[in-house]
Amino acid sequence: MGQLGGQPYAAGGHDGPLVRKSVEVYDPQTNTWRLVCDMNMCRRNAGVCAINGLLYVIGGDDGSCNLSSVEFYNPATDKWSLIPTNMSNGRSYAGVAVIDKPL
Repeated sequence: MGQLGGQPYAAGGHDGPLVRKSVEVYDPQTNTWRLVCDMNMCRRNAGVCAINGLLYVIGGDDGSCNLSSVEFYNPATDKWSLIPTNMSNGRSYAGVAVIDKPL
């Protein structure tokens, strides 16, 4: 679960053995959830963070192996994009943090 623009997002997860790539966003003003574009990969147990108006999903697993890929969601285009390079190792349950460091 990540938060972007004051709205929480639920990305991936699983329903028993079925790993999901679906993503939903909650609108607190209307008290409703709505589907947005699916991620490129099915993921559960992934790290999630928001930075610079984008929602990042890092690693996780697809039900058979840990993933080393990272993708990000742009709410302005309703599109997920894979980052062109993967992490060195696949990870599940990764801790993710954003450090705002002045240049």
